[in-house]
Amino acid sequence: MPYRLLIVDDDTDLLSILGDIFREENYAVTLCSDGSEAIQRCQSSFFDLIITDIMLPGASGIDILREVKRNRPETMVILITGYASLETAINAIREGAYDYITKPFKLEQIKLVVKNALEKIALIKENKELLKKLEQAYEELRLVKQILGTNTAPKLTHGIPSTNTEKTLISDDLTPHLMTDRMRLSAGSFVNDLERISLLRDKGLITTREFEICKAKLLQNLR
Repeated sequence: MPYRLLIVDDDTDLLSILGDIFREENYAVTLCSDGSEAIQRCQSSFFDLIITDIMLPGASGIDILREVKRNRPETMVILITGYASLETAINAIREGAYDYITKPFKLEQIKLVVKNALEKIALIKENKELLKKLEQAYEELRLVKQILGTNTAPKLTHGIPSTNTEKTLISDDLTPHLMTDRMRLSAGSFVNDLERISLLRDKGLITTREFEICKAKLLQNLR
């Protein structure tokens, strides 16, 4: 999905030029010449990045910034300002604006600032996705430990293996009598948990034997 940009400026010629430039970059671009309309757009739609002049009819670029940071904090805002409002732009950075550009500016300059902002957005999204996967992996391992009734951490093979070595949570001589009967699972949660331990087996995080022991324990708790 292309990045979604909202560009706001009452200079319709500049607005049109910026719209053409960023559409050529394959971004989804929305144009506004009025601050109040821009705020309404922000309330009804999500934008990854907003480029807005500070001085606008209806509502200022600062008003847009505050509205966005209140309701869409992940959206980044770049301010366009004249020299007379430079101090205002600097203060806006403290309020959460990503950057500002002073008029007059070269098109390559604003393209670079936008590129940097979108790279930061991509990095933030990637970090969130990685954190989500880590949390999911932790929860899956916690589930297995709960099913197995052990609080011991996985023991990894020492050294660097020359071939694929299974990493086990329990040794081969462990038997189901070490399990705990404290879990009483519904049929719905059984299917859920079975899918999760199947995924762990497929990823190589538990062995086939460990999978079978976990599955047997889940079936036992259904009785």
